[in-house]
Amino acid sequence: MSTAKRLFGINALAAWFGYGVAEIANILQLVPNSEPYVADSHMFGGSADGLAGAIGRVFDSHGYFTTWSNLLVALTLTALYLNPARAGRIFSWLRNTALLMITMTMVLYHLLLAGSSSPESWYAISNIFEHYLTPIITILVWGAAGPRGRFTFGHTFSVFIIPIAYLVYTLAHGAIASVYPYPFFDVIKYGYPFVLTLMGEVIVGGYVVALLYLGIEKLRSRRA
Repeated sequence: MSTAKRLFGINALAAWFGYGVAEIANILQLVPNSEPYVADSHMFGGSADGLAGAIGRVFDSHGYFTTWSNLLVALTLTALYLNPARAGRIFSWLRNTALLMITMTMVLYHLLLAGSSSPESWYAISNIFEHYLTPIITILVWGAAGPRGRFTFGHTFSVFIIPIAYLVYTLAHGAIASVYPYPFFDVIKYGYPFVLTLMGEVIVGGYVVALLYLGIEKLRSRRA
């Protein structure tokens, strides 16, 4: 087994593990609600206890950017593990999108949520993987194994297609259901100007990260 294949496998395993632990905990409600759900809360929640609320909890969990990014990493790195030479314009775009999204997941969680978040039990395990270990492993594996020459200038724009789709979905779902995945997305509390401005700032910050990855790609490709 080649070193690249082994690294891709470790990366995929970490992503699937974090995602899987979170979903099993959601389905079986392995972590009881520590606080009662408030009827007028604008955050996800309110599903029935036990298996009766499993579908609602799983649906809510897939409304988080964290879940989208970890799942995309799991899928793309599994594909690379199965075929380390996998190429193609669409796959390269997905690979780079996963890299950017998982990086943003780690940075945004650390800056905006870590201070007020206190995950317990099984969620503490999935939290470590989804917000820290998987992002770090993904960045290191990309730096070490690539594949090289796949992060183009055009990708510094196209890697935002899925993140922007997520933002559109979140606002549309929030407008219908009046619930949001994160406090800073709460349009009901903060209004659209605040939320849209924050989203714009996040995209600008993300673009800086994309340019950084482009620069690293060019340097590594020259040395290869």
